[in-house]
Amino acid sequence: MELAGIVGKPNVGKSTLFSALTLVNVEIASYPFTTRKPNVGVTYLRVDCVCRELGLRDNPRNSLCVDGVRLVPIQVIDCPGIVPGAHMGRGLGLQFLDDIRQASCLIVVVDASGSTADDGTLSEPGSHDPRRDVELVENEVTMWMAGLLWSEWPRISRAAEARQASLRSEIARKLSGLGVGLEDVDEALNRVRLDERRPTSWRREDVEGLAGELRRLNKPMIVAANKIDIEGSDRYVRSLRDAGYDVIPCSAEAERVLRLAAEKGLIRYVPGDPDFTAYEEKLSQAQKNALEKIRERVLRPWKGTGVQQIIDKAYMEKLGYVPVFPVEDPHRYSDRSGNILPDVYLVKKGSTPRQLAEKIHTELAEGYLYAVDARTGMRLGEDYRLKSHDIISIVSAKRRA
Repeated sequence: MELAGIVGKPNVGKSTLFSALTLVNVEIASYPFTTRKPNVGVTYLRVDCVCRELGLRDNPRNSLCVDGVRLVPIQVIDCPGIVPGAHMGRGLGLQFLDDIRQASCLIVVVDASGSTADDGTLSEPGSHDPRRDVELVENEVTMWMAGLLWSEWPRISRAAEARQASLRSEIARKLSGLGVGLEDVDEALNRVRLDERRPTSWRREDVEGLAGELRRLNKPMIVAANKIDIEGSDRYVRSLRDAGYDVIPCSAEAERVLRLAAEKGLIRYVPGDPDFTAYEEKLSQAQKNALEKIRERVLRPWKGTGVQQIIDKAYMEKLGYVPVFPVEDPHRYSDRSGNILPDVYLVKKGSTPRQLAEKIHTELAEGYLYAVDARTGMRLGEDYRLKSHDIISIVSAKRRA
């Protein structure tokens, strides 16, 4: 499954966001390069469960269901901080860039309060424009990809002009380690409109332009505008949106506090909720004051912390996954043990029931006969494309699920 990677310059709250999402105790400190190697953790997508629609009480196995909200586990990566010149080896440079090979979507964390300087040191709120931080990530990843191509451009371009190799195939082969495919290359070349008959005449700037298009296609971005609890951050959230970025305002620290409080049974809070319910008798006055501050500075003005929305958007919109509920018994919506709506699988948009069977179990796919829409009882054709929240029963000669 494709993964989302949390990226950005040092000290903007990347590790705090990762910790809030996963409740993993990563090192968090106010100095550059706290994260020196990528952290990989498990977090959850928030999905409306079909149990409410069906009026059933479910028995989840591979996920959690909280009052009709399914929390589906997925992995996310926290990469080391990036600084200007990373593609030339500055800072953690090439290590950072190599780490993001694993990421198919980039969650770019910026300090929406404008209080983190270019080098990651803290400064006065409003003293730094976070749009520069997004441009930093865009430029470093683009220049890195361009460098990979340019290093072999003489060979690639000469082979293409001599018709010894396909230009598009050679570009895709060179960048295959980043997950770049031939479709990405086709689309990028169609956008830049360079003369493919004479690639030996391309300049370094031409290759950089191509790399920029490949980055946009292959590493779609979400901007996590962090630290919205600091006064004045709304101005920079607006400016980021005006610049055309896909922005979600967030407070990673507020989300981390709420999830920890919920885990300890001090409040009722489901990630993504716009508010929480406090169990007053369990809280000290200091805890009540801290929670109320989160409510006043984050939840009420922003309708939530934004953290859950970031991860949901990354996987379900940018990466194009949809939740599907496979069952064995289409009448009872259960598996062979009687568990109601036991599992949720995330599949790419456009997937078929046969591909779902492959994802569930090899034997199920090997004996695949057909699939049934459990809601309607109708048999589905080979060309049926799975939709979000489908309930599917797979009939197999070897096994049913």
